[in-house]
Amino acid sequence: MSLSEFEIIDQYFTPLGHWQGPHTVMGPGDDCAVLSPPLGHQLCVSSDTFIEGVHFPVGASGALVARRTLAGAVSDLAAMGSEPLAVTGALTLVAAVPDWLASFSGALSELIQDWQLPLVGGNISRGRELSLTWTVIGSVPTETYVTRSGASADEDIYVSGWPGRAGLALLKLQSGQQPVAQLAKHYLAPVPRLMLGQHLRGLASAMIDVSDGVLADLNHLLDRSALGARMNARYMAFDELLQANADSPAAALTHFLTAGDDYELCFIAPASARAEIDRLALKLALPLNRIGQTKAELGLVIENLPEALTESMLIKTTGYRHFT
Repeated sequence: MSLSEFEIIDQYFTPLGHWQGPHTVMGPGDDCAVLSPPLGHQLCVSSDTFIEGVHFPVGASGALVARRTLAGAVSDLAAMGSEPLAVTGALTLVAAVPDWLASFSGALSELIQDWQLPLVGGNISRGRELSLTWTVIGSVPTETYVTRSGASADEDIYVSGWPGRAGLALLKLQSGQQPVAQLAKHYLAPVPRLMLGQHLRGLASAMIDVSDGVLADLNHLLDRSALGARMNARYMAFDELLQANADSPAAALTHFLTAGDDYELCFIAPASARAEIDRLALKLALPLNRIGQTKAELGLVIENLPEALTESMLIKTTGYRHFT
């Protein structure tokens, strides 16, 4: 016998609402949630829709869907330097499958507590395809948020963590190969860089999360600040795991620059912040690699590319587009 909408909510989602953060006045169960933001803070709000076959594989487990989609949404908070406050979700199901729902709910329960992001409401409906929309709410001390604009010429370009690993893991999974565990975890369970984003308030002049690939998302920063950039491919070959598992140095660099499944942070900061950023990398035990520098002249130049790779080849593989 199929479950009704309210049976699904009661069985799989109401228990998640029992855990609430210090800023939740009223959680799930009424027409709206009520939040009390920290004194002296502004709100950051973002919504993302994720569709089966586009943002996660057809037939993916509930746990994988929860981990990948919520990480993608929460990563937007990290990119603004925001502290998490709450989340709501709208889930469209083709069918109510108890095992899938239990897997989804179980993973979601872990994530909202790990990332201190209470689930304060949502909606469930039935449709022709599986999709999920998260609305994440965070807060920052007044006027301290970091935007995509604000960068200046002759500033450093950084990227966090391990860009390219998730994309390479996905490629291997799609071709029927089993990626090594250290590679696979970056696709199966991405981690938004919340603490990094918060620590970069006051250091970064511009920042974005890497959802469409380093090259595509860096271009968003440059466009918003009316700048160009000069990058060095040698500074992007630091990941020994990526190099070892890619088919060639050119393939590794292509994954690094164009894969969009990592949810790392790309940010720009003045050269005067280098020492503090180096200390931050040690404090968070997270690589923060300087990969280039902004310039006043428009256009992006990548120096020291492998012989088998050209800038035009990279541009052709840059970023996912929904309407092309």
